[in-house]
Amino acid sequence: MSLRLYLDSARQPRTPNGSAGEWGDFFDGAMELEAKNWPPLLWWAMFSPGDLAEARIADTEDAGTDEHAELLSEWGEATYPYLVVDQPTALSRLHSRRQALTSRLGAQFSPLYDEFVALIDTRFGPYVLLRTEALADGGEGGIRLLFEESLADLERLDSGHSTAAGGRVDSLISDFQRWQNTDPVWLLSGAGDGWPSVALRERYAATAARRSSSRSAERAIAVGWVWGVLVVVCSTGAYWLTGSVLPIVVAFGVVLAVGAMTLSVSRRRRITSVWSVKGRSSSDCEL
Repeated sequence: MSLRLYLDSARQPRTPNGSAGEWGDFFDGAMELEAKNWPPLLWWAMFSPGDLAEARIADTEDAGTDEHAELLSEWGEATYPYLVVDQPTALSRLHSRRQALTSRLGAQFSPLYDEFVALIDTRFGPYVLLRTEALADGGEGGIRLLFEESLADLERLDSGHSTAAGGRVDSLISDFQRWQNTDPVWLLSGAGDGWPSVALRERYAATAARRSSSRSAERAIAVGWVWGVLVVVCSTGAYWLTGSVLPIVVAFGVVLAVGAMTLSVSRRRRITSVWSVKGRSSSDCEL
């Protein structure tokens, strides 16, 4: 089961306090992005260690509700870490860290980075809140330590240094590069109302389709070479064992038939893959 994390435009420099009944007014149509399991890289790029705060797990629901009572019974006074920063500082960090991050991600993702910066500029503020209650570990400290390590690694960029080799930022970038052909916008920045734009989504969906087609073509060529070798080997073996031409013809025909079936399946998979990627560009991002 996936965990849901949220990046919100907030009016205050903290998460809403359930004990004060603040959640009811929090969801008033302000911009919110959603991601799965772990904050995306572009979310991290707005924060530093000083932005780390703590809140009670029970206060993720308003007092007086059954949900608040259940959380209080289960977690007591246990807290979880979250992040919040004023919007001007978030934008400043995004600008100053741009070159270091886009050079690692690849120039093709610079437009995505820039559009994300524009989104924060126009639809977030006065504060940017990263809600991470889904990662709460009951105050054991494991999640907070990971947050501190990730933020300290990013802060190295502010003094002109590279991030630590094999560190948290390296891990985020490696994970993105492994899965970037699925949905790079979602993986780097999450999704929400009006984000990503149709143009941005189609831009990267088309890129993914081309890459998928290219990989399929390479596999088809490799399969062709394998079957060519098998034809030669089987034909030579048949002639060596029997001294007759007939087994050579039979072996040749069998290998060619199996090869043709394999290439046909590969072609159908390639077409399905391309249209699957194109279909995602014209529909809402799966949340």
